[in-house]
Amino acid sequence: MALALLGAIGGCGEQPQTIAAKPGQSAAKADDKPYANDQFKGDRAAWERQLRARAENQNEYKRVN
Repeated sequence: MALALLGAIGGCGEQPQTIAAKPGQSAAKADDKPYANDQFKGDRAAWERQLRARAENQNEYKRVN
């Protein structure tokens, strides 16, 4: 009983949600490039080759035949 009362009262403490962006601007953080890391060191071509190789390994038609 006390736990249910505590849970019901806890729902009343919601904080207001405000947007930090100015009108016409996004509040979202820009994404990093997927190849901008220690493994690829910004080399997009190496990242694309690795992506293609991984897709080839997942291709069931090529794996079975």
